[in-house]
Order: sequence, then structure tokens, then C-alpha cells
Amino acid sequence: MELVAPASASVIGKWAEDGCVGQELELSFSNGETTGAYLLRPDTEAATPAVLLLHDHGSFFSIGKEKMIRRPGETAGIAADIEHWITRLYGGRHVGNELARRGYTVLCADALGWGSRKGNGYEAQQALAANLMQFGVSYASVILTEDLETLAWLCRLPGVDSDRVGSFGYSMGGSRAWQLAALSDDVKTCVAGGWMGTLQGLMQRGNNQLRGQSAFTMLHPPIAGKLDYPHFAGLAAPKPALIFSGAEDRHFPEPTALAAHRQIREIWAAAGTGGQAETRLWEGAAHAFPADQQDHAIDWLDRVM
Repeated sequence: MELVAPASASVIGKWAEDGCVGQELELSFSNGETTGAYLLRPDTEAATPAVLLLHDHGSFFSIGKEKMIRRPGETAGIAADIEHWITRLYGGRHVGNELARRGYTVLCADALGWGSRKGNGYEAQQALAANLMQFGVSYASVILTEDLETLAWLCRLPGVDSDRVGSFGYSMGGSRAWQLAALSDDVKTCVAGGWMGTLQGLMQRGNNQLRGQSAFTMLHPPIAGKLDYPHFAGLAAPKPALIFSGAEDRHFPEPTALAAHRQIREIWAAAGTGGQAETRLWEGAAHAFPADQQDHAIDWLDRVM
């Protein structure tokens, strides 16, 4: 019996561009919530590897899935937000379209608080977290549970090679990516950028982990203080994993990132697959995922897939 029931999906719209075919979807989850999603596939009858893309936080809520997958025909306001955000964080490129161009089926859904579920912005996320806590539910657990159900749907999609499915994200999306790799057998490999450090190193004055607001989307109360972040990610061993950040990333300072990377390599080595975990600190890089880092990540994904 499956522990995670796949989301269900309805097709809202379709498009074709650059040798790929896309669908706008509405996904329905076991918690009664629905969300918007974009699915982009190479225009082929052959089975393809697949990637579940996890969008970032960025305190930029008007778009979610649109940060990762480009769809023609967006409204002028949304198009302007997309252009602003992908220029700022992604080097002007949609990661999902590049993955599809290189042969992957890609799916990205709006997490609770973004895009089709954007709510009322920055202040609202703390209120949402507080309301969920009244019912004994953490904000982060809602996001993670929906990610698991989205992943289960993708793995069962006709035309997807279920033996070659990866999780892939940056910033909050990076944390979501390694959590999925740790918790789901459906994930065979993981690319997680811009979110890794030790608990001790991140629980420092001024760090996002202690500020409330955005932190609630990434904190699991029953786990915090019991299982360090690299140990949580280490549950994914011996799966191939690429975990990286920038040496100048103010959210994940170099000492705590390096300490976490060292622990991750030790965990994979203990599993007998030390070479399957690649950790990297990009010199001179801040909190961003530009095209050169994307190319490195996709090339790595090609090799391990």
C-alpha cells in the first residue's frame, strides 16, 4: 500500500514551443487543496527522464511555477514579474525550459503562498503559519506533503521513465529537493542548490532561521534540534546528490556550508558511495543560480541519469 497518494490532475491549457509541449494543470491534494502547475515535455513518443522542479521563496510571491518554466501568453503584469525574477536569481533563463530542451519532462507546481495561491504577501506567511499551528500542522509540512504527492503523480505519468526521476531546486527549492530525495524512493537523484548548512551554524543572530516569517516555510518543529540538516539530507544516501551554494551567500555563510558539506560527504562515504555525493561552494557567488551553475548541474544530472 502506498504511503503517499498521488495528486490528481486536470488539464487547463496547452501550448507548444521550441520542440516542447506544455500543459497548464490544476493539481488536487489529499488535504483538499488545489494548485496550479506547469508540465513541459520534449515532443517525443519515447519515455524520458523526469525532474520535479521546486521553486524558490525569495519573498516574491506573485509567481511560483513561472519562476522555473516559461509559458507563452502570460499577462503583462506576470510577464514583468517573471522577467524581474529570472534576471535577478536565474541569470535570465528558465531552468525548466532548458531541462526540457535537453530531453527531460519537467513539472513545477505552486507551493502554498505563491502564484495561483499567493495570498497576501510577506506578512501573511507568518499569519498562515500561526493559523496552521492552531490545528497542529506546520507550514513546512504542508509544502512537503504536497511535494510528495506531486512527485508521486509525476512518476506515474505515461511517458516518464520512473527509474530516472530527480528532484531539483534552488534556495527554498533546494531544501525541498533534498527533503524529497531523503523521504521518497521515487526520487533517484537530487540537485539542491542554495540551501544547506548546519543547524548550529544557521541559528545565529540575523539569520533567516530565527526571524520568523519565511522561516516557517522551511522549519519542521518535530525535527528541529533532533536531526541536523546534513543528516536529514543524508537519508538520501546512497542516491547521487549534487549539493552546492555560493561562497558569498549571506544566508548560508561559508563556514556553516562547508561544515554541512563535510558531513554529507562523510555520510555518503559511510554508505560506500562517497563518489555519488558532490558538494560545491562556488567562489565569489552570492545567493543566485546563474546559467553557468545551471549548466554544471544539468551536465551532472545527465551523467548520473
